[in-house]
Formats: sequence, C-alpha cells, structure tokens
Amino acid sequence: MTSKPAVILNVNDDVASRYVTSRVLGLAGFRVVEAAAGREALALADEHTDLVILDVRLPDISGLEVCRLLKTAPRTHNVLVLHLSAQAVGPGDRALGLEHGADGYLVAPVDPEELVAQVHALLRLRQAEREVRALSQEVEHQRRLLELAISSAADPIVLYDGAGRVLFANQALYAARGSHVAHGPGLTLAELRAKDPALEPYLRLVEASLGTGQVQRGSISLMSDRGPRSFDFVISPAVGPDGRVLAVTTSLRDVTEERSAEEFREQFIGMLGHDLRNPLNALSMSAQQLQRRGGLDERQANLTGRILTSAERMDRMIRQLLDFARARLGGGIPVTRAPCDVFDVVRRSVDELRASHPGRLVQLEVLGDGRGDWDSDRLEQAVGNLLANALKYSPEDSLVSVHAESGPKGAVLRVHNQGPPIPAEELPHVFSAWRRGRKSRPEGGSAGGLGLGLYIASQIIRGHGGAVDVDSSAPGGTTFTVRLPR
Repeated sequence: MTSKPAVILNVNDDVASRYVTSRVLGLAGFRVVEAAAGREALALADEHTDLVILDVRLPDISGLEVCRLLKTAPRTHNVLVLHLSAQAVGPGDRALGLEHGADGYLVAPVDPEELVAQVHALLRLRQAEREVRALSQEVEHQRRLLELAISSAADPIVLYDGAGRVLFANQALYAARGSHVAHGPGLTLAELRAKDPALEPYLRLVEASLGTGQVQRGSISLMSDRGPRSFDFVISPAVGPDGRVLAVTTSLRDVTEERSAEEFREQFIGMLGHDLRNPLNALSMSAQQLQRRGGLDERQANLTGRILTSAERMDRMIRQLLDFARARLGGGIPVTRAPCDVFDVVRRSVDELRASHPGRLVQLEVLGDGRGDWDSDRLEQAVGNLLANALKYSPEDSLVSVHAESGPKGAVLRVHNQGPPIPAEELPHVFSAWRRGRKSRPEGGSAGGLGLGLYIASQIIRGHGGAVDVDSSAPGGTTFTVRLPR
C-alpha cells in the first residue's frame, strides 16, 4: 500500500511564478493547492496541509503575518512554512521571516532541483517530529500506567535513583506506617536515617544493592499507627549496560499476622512437648517396673513391651518437637563443642542402627583422622536422623552405605541409599520442617514420623558451621553429604 502524496499549498500573487512552482512540485509527486492572496491561503490551509510555500509580499496581508497566523491557529500550528520570495531577498528579510516562524527561506528564482530537495528535507523533518511526538506520547502513557500500577499496588513499594534519593513511594507504604512514615520524594538515605533510625538495617541493604548491583532480602520491624509491624522486603537494583546501578526498587510485605501466628504455634509446640514428658516418663517407668518384677504371662509381657516401644517412639517425637521449638524460637539448635572424634560418633550411630534393624545391611567406610571440636551428642542425633531416613526410603534388601573421611578443612560424611529418587519438585524442600516424602515406608508397620528429622539434622550441622546437601537420581540413588569444618 503506497502512502498518500504530501499536500503543499503554493501561495503567490504572481501567476507565472505560481505556475512554475506548482508544475515543478507536481512533477515531483506532490499534490499542490494554489492561493493568490494571504486570506485565501488562510482559508484553504487545514490539518491536512503538510507544507505552505509562501511569498512574503502579498496583495492583502503580509506573508509574514500569514505565517504567524498559521503557526498560532489550532488546526495549522504544525504546518511547515517555506518562504519563497523574489523581492524580500536581503539577510534582514530572511532573518525576519525565520523569526516569524518560517521553517525555511528561499530566494526566487530557485533551481527546481534545489526547491524539491528543500521541500523533501522539510517534510523529513516534519515526519521525524511526528514520530518523536508519538513516541513521547507513548512513553508518557507508559509512565503514567507504571505510576498508576505502583500507586495501586497492595504492598508498599519505594523507588530510589542511582544516588539513593527517593523518587517515589506508593500509597500502600503511607497506609502501612501512617504518621510514622519517613519516606518522601527527594529525601536522601542520610535524611531517612535522621528521620527514622529504625530504618538503619534496611538502609544498609539499600546501600549494598546500590554498590553491588545485587538483589538484597531481609526483614525489619517498624512502628506504625497500629503499633509495631513486621515486614519482609526485597531490594531489586536496575543495572544499566555499563554496569552502573540506575535505580533501586524495594517491595515490602506486611507479615505481622503471619509471624504472630507462627510464633504462637512454635511456642505452643515447645510447651506441649515439655508438658508431655512428665506423663510419658511415668508411663515408661511403670512399664519398666512391671518387666523387672517378672511373673508376667506371655500376653502381659507383649503388652508391656509394646507400651515401652511406643513410649520410646513418643519420646523421640517429643525430643524432635523440643528441638524444633529451640531452632525456631532460639535462632538455631544450640551446640556445645568439646574435643571428640566425629568418626567414633558415626561408628556408634551405625552400630545402634544395625542393632535396631538386624535385617538391614549397613556398610561403613572411614578414612583419616576425625578428631576435632564438635558436639558429639548433637552430631550423633544428626547422623542417626540421616541413617534412619536412608533406611526408611530404601528397599529392605538394599544396601545403605556410609562413607566418612577427613580433609585439610574438616570432615565429610556421605550417607547413600538405593531407594526411589526424590522428585525434583521436592528436592528444594527436603530440609524444611514438617516435610515427609510421599513414598516413605513406615518402619515396622508403624506410622511415619513428624517430618522433622532432616530439618533437625540440618540445623545441628548448621550450628557447627557446616552444610548438608542432597543428590538424588534413579540410576545413582540418593546421597546426603555433610561437610563439617574443624
């Protein structure tokens, strides 16, 4: 589809000159409209007129006045004006014409090629201006949409420039903090610190994001008109092609209610676990006394043994609940370091497992020196949880292998089983609390555990400054790897 030819209004009271100009422009492909006077030109010009070739000396009003009126009228203010005169030819005349708004000035007679070239140049300029105007309008439209979206967001959002100055804070931030809000457009990080010192840990992360170009995450408690509120936040930098941080956006989420519910739940779990120990101990001691007295028939002995077995399992669950509560409320499971041999810890855990599961094959390989400063009781608990997990999720006739070795930086322990692979979507959550695999095989036909074993193991290892990870696949089985620094 071809574009329409540009519309040119040729204004000249000299018939011969007007004819020559119109002829040249018509042959060049333009659509030409003619006028012999200024008022006639003003009547003919409209929003469809692309360019007016205007003589300066006209019989009714000056071409300069016609140009001024065209440039100020709403319908024609964007029209191009090219003065073409055979009489007003001095430098002062040209300057005066351009000052009155003309986009070009030619002295007649003009070479036809030069005239057409000048017209093309002016039309290209106009087209570029239209494209820039359209792009500017689209950018402004997008900016308003973005501002509206941020302003209407349910969560608080703050935008900083590359120097850390506040560019924008949405209404949700003001609603969240009320009269305690410190952010205002134009404020620097130093000014925000002065207004609200409680922002300090958050502002340090804003500075880190500005300096490194990396995403920062954190939590903070701030005052509001409703009292203290807890917020999780993500600080996201916008990095330019040269690597400089151009802006930083922070999004916050009010998690006060979630935190309160979580703390209440964990405190309740801790109290419940503590209060259950007394009646459980009484139950266990009574069953043990019955066994020591003797004189029980076969049925009574079986029932007493079942009571003790169930009590031991309940005791393990209660200890896990208490460890979980300590980890969540106390910032981790406490460890007490003392000189010990971590490989002896592993041997004891394997021996205990072999004794409690006589039908299972557990292979142990130890290399090097395992001496160091660790909490042997806690590590035995962690290793026991890993071994119990390996037995639970592998066939009864399969091998569970344990490999422990020392290195210059510490000890490495690997627990491997040939059970079904852990699904890929579950791998990131293996060490989370309350997580249990979907394909667990309850030992001895009893119900499965609480889903805290791997979580507690990871917390104990983390308390030693170590790390634990897992690798699982169908051909290779599942391997938990523990790294403990000395």
